[in-house]
Amino acid sequence: MSATSAIALVGGGPRGVSLLERLVSALAELPASDRTLVDVYLIDDVEVGAGRVWRTDQTRELCMNTLADAVTLFTDDSVQMAGTVRPGPTLYEWALLAAHAVEPDDRTAAIVAGVPAARRAGFGEAPVRKGFVADYRDELAALRPESHPSRSLYGEYIAWALAQVVRVAPEGVRVHLRTGRVTAIVDRGGRQELQITDAEGAASLLIVDAVILATGWLGNLPTAEETALAASVSARPDLVWVKPGNPVDQDLSRVPAGEDVIIRGLGMGFFDTVTLLTIGRGGRFVTDAASPGGLRYEASGAEPILWATSPRGVPYRAKTLYGSLPPRAPQRHLRALLDAGVARPIDVEGLLWPAIRKDAFEAYYETLHRVRPEALTGSLDDLREAIAADAGDADTLAAAVAPFVANSSDLFDLSAALDPSNRSFADPEEFDTWVAAFLADDLREAERGADSPLKAALWSIGSARQPVSLAGAFGGFDAATRRGAFGRLLSIGGMFGSGPPAFRNRQLLALHAAGIVRFLGPRPQLSITDDGFHVTSARVPDADLTARTLIDAWMHMHDAGSSADPLVRSLTDAGRLRVFQVADSDGQLGATGGIDIDPATGLLVRADGTLDPAVHAAGIPVDEVVHDTIISPMPGTNPTMLRETDRVARSAVRIALHAASVSPTVPLARSSA
Repeated sequence: MSATSAIALVGGGPRGVSLLERLVSALAELPASDRTLVDVYLIDDVEVGAGRVWRTDQTRELCMNTLADAVTLFTDDSVQMAGTVRPGPTLYEWALLAAHAVEPDDRTAAIVAGVPAARRAGFGEAPVRKGFVADYRDELAALRPESHPSRSLYGEYIAWALAQVVRVAPEGVRVHLRTGRVTAIVDRGGRQELQITDAEGAASLLIVDAVILATGWLGNLPTAEETALAASVSARPDLVWVKPGNPVDQDLSRVPAGEDVIIRGLGMGFFDTVTLLTIGRGGRFVTDAASPGGLRYEASGAEPILWATSPRGVPYRAKTLYGSLPPRAPQRHLRALLDAGVARPIDVEGLLWPAIRKDAFEAYYETLHRVRPEALTGSLDDLREAIAADAGDADTLAAAVAPFVANSSDLFDLSAALDPSNRSFADPEEFDTWVAAFLADDLREAERGADSPLKAALWSIGSARQPVSLAGAFGGFDAATRRGAFGRLLSIGGMFGSGPPAFRNRQLLALHAAGIVRFLGPRPQLSITDDGFHVTSARVPDADLTARTLIDAWMHMHDAGSSADPLVRSLTDAGRLRVFQVADSDGQLGATGGIDIDPATGLLVRADGTLDPAVHAAGIPVDEVVHDTIISPMPGTNPTMLRETDRVARSAVRIALHAASVSPTVPLARSSA
């Protein structure tokens, strides 16, 4: 063996651990005679082997929005990559394998027997943390493939995957775990000096040959509105403003009990915040068949009264209860277009949205025909032909299918689904009651599972996000499309396809019945008066509330151009990092929020357009470039994250080997995203 080389992975969450696994896999491919000594440093400022979002010390009440058997950190034959496949268990399989190893019973034995042998072998390569099964006994006993695991359970899985990777690392590969925040990277004669600050503020340096940034969610500088809010609140000690952020990191202790509180945002951050302010403050839900959603909320008295609002005014729709992993949406029209190839910049509005709408109508009426064939007056084939022949506008599609539907109550109203609150309301009470009814109706549809025509149509639209995103990766959309048609697909698709587990909306109905949560109206307008935060709704007459506390229940997507992260800013200032730009229809370049990278390697594109020699970026900060990077890898789906971690890890290995004067025998990753 020759000289030692070093690689740093900045970010110790799921992507950092996946990158480490791909590094180890790439190094294991080398002949022992060619392999240099390699030191790999995995660095995280919260918890190495879980990261901030999935850290294992957080409340078990916060759950994943992904299903237990739809999460993996290991590659399989579906992953299109240059590296070697190294199988391992899904989160669900791992948890039940762990439970069976400590407390075997007939249930776990049957489940373990069904885990593929290669995945079981991966489980046996590292021990599970002592005491894990006892700590999670109740959750493990209730866990099903379609369960939504606690976030801390996912953190335990990531930590085990890290331990497994370390144990199978080939001779000469040494893995070092460091806790601290990397604040700058400086080129020192071709080697990279990482400046690290620990939790106590002590500084240290680390010298490596290659770096991969897998930092996950990063903060931005305040927006103009946030700057104005901060200035107003700083002069008003009677006001409490909880800024946007990860709910488990937000300081909700300042939210007063028993008082009216305005909460902006009705997506996933809203559900987390509500959970922390209710169950997290001692309240509990009890089964009650006579109550809305089948639950009754018993308050502790420590809860605030939450007045919720958002641009749409309604919470995200509940996930459908299929009793299994969700089906693959056929999307016949959209996939035919994409498979045939589309010219760039891609016309999402004029080309793809009509196909997406046709697929939604087709999914609706195919499901309706399967469940109640008498609901259609003509043949299903004729109805499909009518959909295919249509231009793909919501109104023209509705007119095209109307002759085939016996009862108008069975017609698919796509416009209402896209903007359900776009109707008139007499007063706030009517709106509040209407939202509760909307939630109850949606839950009934969710409980129908695969037999809900409405949910089938909405799932088709939500599922369209991935193929469209991947088609437009690395500049496939111009700036106007990003702001318009593509951005609208992500927003609408999120409401339809990335909503909360159904039990969260059941809980929300119980909280509404208990008077803990109220719905104020869509399109909120906020001001600050002498009495506090004042919010009105643009659509609901007399919707008017003043409160001393405001919670912003969302997380900003990272924007490289206004990043508050010291590492991103230092690399930008040094000219080693630039914002990814796309042209508009007039040829003018418009900035995205993403970090510009090389598609084949993940290396940063510097301010002068050249590639950085050593620093890569992967994951959420490059989502607006690569697309589809936020979703956890699902087995058997050729997941974006695992393709990304393989190609980026292989680039870092080549750079490290070159630095150690060893001929790089690891092949280049494929150039496609």
